[in-house]
Amino acid sequence: MPVVMTKAEWARIAQWTDANREDPETTRRREYVKYLNEVSQQMTKHWPNSLENVNKRNEELRRARIEAAEQANTKFYKRYIKRKQEEQEQLMYSARDTVFKNKDAPKLLLSAVIETVIQKERLEQLKFNEELKRQAAEQKRQDDDDIIRKSKEWHELMALRKKRRFEANKKHQNDILEQAKEVSDRNRNEYETELNLQKIDNIKADQQMAAIKKFEEEFQAAEKARIWSDMKRSRAEAEQRRKEQEARERMDDRLLDVLLRSRARIEQKRRQTEKDVKDEKLRVLEKISQKLESGDAAREAKEQAILQKAIQEKEAIAEARRQAQEKKKEQFKQQRVEDRKKFLRDEAQRLQDFNTVRQWDIMNRFKNVELYEDFQEKLREEKERKIKEYREDILKLWQERDERDARERAERRYFYGELAEQKLRAADNKLLTHAAALLDEARRHGRPDYALHRAIDRYCKLYRLYPMPELPSSIQEHFQRYAPRDQSKPDAGYELPPPPKQTVTADDDDAALDVAKRDGLHEAEPPKASNAKEEIVMDYKRIGRANGLQRKSSSHETTLPPITTIPCKTPQCSCELKKGK
Repeated sequence: MPVVMTKAEWARIAQWTDANREDPETTRRREYVKYLNEVSQQMTKHWPNSLENVNKRNEELRRARIEAAEQANTKFYKRYIKRKQEEQEQLMYSARDTVFKNKDAPKLLLSAVIETVIQKERLEQLKFNEELKRQAAEQKRQDDDDIIRKSKEWHELMALRKKRRFEANKKHQNDILEQAKEVSDRNRNEYETELNLQKIDNIKADQQMAAIKKFEEEFQAAEKARIWSDMKRSRAEAEQRRKEQEARERMDDRLLDVLLRSRARIEQKRRQTEKDVKDEKLRVLEKISQKLESGDAAREAKEQAILQKAIQEKEAIAEARRQAQEKKKEQFKQQRVEDRKKFLRDEAQRLQDFNTVRQWDIMNRFKNVELYEDFQEKLREEKERKIKEYREDILKLWQERDERDARERAERRYFYGELAEQKLRAADNKLLTHAAALLDEARRHGRPDYALHRAIDRYCKLYRLYPMPELPSSIQEHFQRYAPRDQSKPDAGYELPPPPKQTVTADDDDAALDVAKRDGLHEAEPPKASNAKEEIVMDYKRIGRANGLQRKSSSHETTLPPITTIPCKTPQCSCELKKGK
């Protein structure tokens, strides 16, 4: 059987018959997927946010942080230990100095120094007040002159402004009057022009209204005539249509009558023709039968053979066509089966690739989770290790503090035992030396020193540093070893111990100034600020956990000037300088 199809469909069917060649679309898609995979691997190889690169970078950053933290901790610990040692020395010196300065005698000396300073400052204040009065009078005179000069300038400026304002107002008034005159002339001209135009418009309007009225009257008359003629014409047309309709109906009746008579004649003729054809067929068949009966048998056999051969050839052609059709159907069916199998294989491969990629993604997620858990575990281990090290350091510090406290108790027992008298004498020497330094400082600054001598005399009387009066001659022989001693001056060769060196920070500025004030030595310069980083480190350690070492220095020692022994002005004083005088 014939099949009608387009050229594209025939090309597609012809392509299916070639079973040995692979589909180019499938090949191109496979190569494209392979190319995408290679390009993706090359791209992600250098991506900073890929899984491998992120893990590698995080590991490098973690190691760098750990190394930097270890270096910073080591550096900080060394500096911390050095700082704490200096603070320990400074604290011991500061404690002794604070105990010394908190006693009554140094306070008495400080009061005397303050009194001398107040006496000098009173004189300086009087001079300063006189200078202030002189400067105030001079400033007042200058201000008065300046005010008078500015007042004159202001009055001149106001007069000039008033004159200029009057001239400007006058000019502006003239301009306004000229503009008003021009505006009034222009308005009058415009009004006259407008009035003339209105008159012309009124005349033209009357003419147009008359023309319009005439046109309306003519139009109404013409409209009435037209409507009347239209009514007559429509009446005539309606009458004509009625007549035409009646004639058309009569014509239809005649045509129906003719049609019926024609149909009857045609039916009669058809029956007669069928009868004649039937009779002719019977006549021809009778003639053929007569001819066959009288014909040649060989010719009949030959015709019969030719007829049979033609029938067989026709049947063979039909059978070949049928077999070709069946074969083509079978090929089409096989091709569809192969295409379906190929589609299923491609779909299975696609699903396998998709599942592979999905499994790889899931594995990466699980791997990330495992890596994160390992990282957290390492962090916990590192934290436990640091806690353990910190606990060991705390225990070590506690042990050191216990040992230090034990040594301090032993030293305190020794201090309050056999060294008590030496310490008392050392305190007297220190006070007297300090008093000598205050006297020298007052002399250098030109301050009166009577209050200082009075404080020194009071201290010597209070602590019985003057020599006792001689015993009666009858008792001297029994107390020869208790000869009177004069302790109102320092021992020969006594010098104050130098203060420990310390880097004074910004927080210790107030403490240093406070020490200078409590000493009475006002020559002490304010200490300079230290490095900000060291201060930040110390603040960081101060806010940490208490371990017995995080104590802030609260005082600062100033270096005293060279000691000079000043003779007292009391009758009991037996200084060498006084005797020399």
